[in-house]
Amino acid sequence: MAEVPATEVPQAEKDELFCAYAAMILKDSELDITEDNLNTLIKAAGGSIDSFFPALFAKMCQGKDIEGMLKFGGGGGGGGGG
Repeated sequence: MAEVPATEVPQAEKDELFCAYAAMILKDSELDITEDNLNTLIKAAGGSIDSFFPALFAKMCQGKDIEGMLKFGGGGGGGGGG
């Protein structure tokens, strides 16, 4: 994320970031990504978001391979030509 003061980040982007980070925490904790769990984490972090966002985000995550989406790296660089 670019270096931007939090006050300049649009609310819709903050809502999306809160949900995305909360979903990653829930997945890492092996908990279900539900509206209630998202709201609980966001509230615990001191966040405040539009009420429809957690429900929408939870529905979007249903049935998706979230773990697969969160795996990074492992590709390695190209081999040297020789």
